Amino acid sequence: MLRHDISSLRRTLAGIMLAAISGLVAGCSHGMSDAEIAFVTAGTPAQFEALRMYGAAPDNVAPGSGNAHVTGGLRQGCQAIIRAGGRDERVTVILEDERGTSFDLDVNRTSDGLKVTSDGLTPPSTDPVAFRTRFTHCVNAIRDKYAAEPEKAPFE
Repeated sequence: MLRHDISSLRRTLAGIMLAAISGLVAGCSHGMSDAEIAFVTAGTPAQFEALRMYGAAPDNVAPGSGNAHVTGGLRQGCQAIIRAGGRDERVTVILEDERGTSFDLDVNRTSDGLKVTSDGLTPPSTDPVAFRTRFTHCVNAIRDKYAAEPEKAPFE
C-alpha cells in the first residue's frame, strides 16, 4: 500500500510541475514596447527579409558533452535571411564573446513593413539597453560575415 501512495504522490507532483512550467512559458510570452520595435525597425537593413535572435549553444562545446549550460551557458544566436542579387541567403552567427542573457526576437519583412515580435523566454523588455547593444552586434556580425565572402554584394 505504501508503494502505491508514493507512486500516486509522484504522479501528482509531476502534474503540478508540468502545469507550473507551462504557466511559466505562457507567462513569458511578452510583446515588445513601441520604442523597442522602432529601434529594431530602424536598425534592420533593407536587405534583411527576416532576422531572428535566439539562445544558442557555444561553438566550442565538445561533441557529446551533453549540456551546454555546464560549459558556459547559452550564447546569442543570430540568423538573417538576406535578399541580394535576386536570391535569398541564410546567414547565421553565434556571438561567442557576449556574456549575459540571450534575447529572443523575430523580425519578418511583410508588404506593410517589418513585423517585430518576441514570443521567447527572454524578451527584450527584460533589459532594453543590453538588448539594443546585442541587436546591433548581431546585425553587424551578420553584415560582416556576409560581406567577407568575395562573391557577395556589399550592403548599401
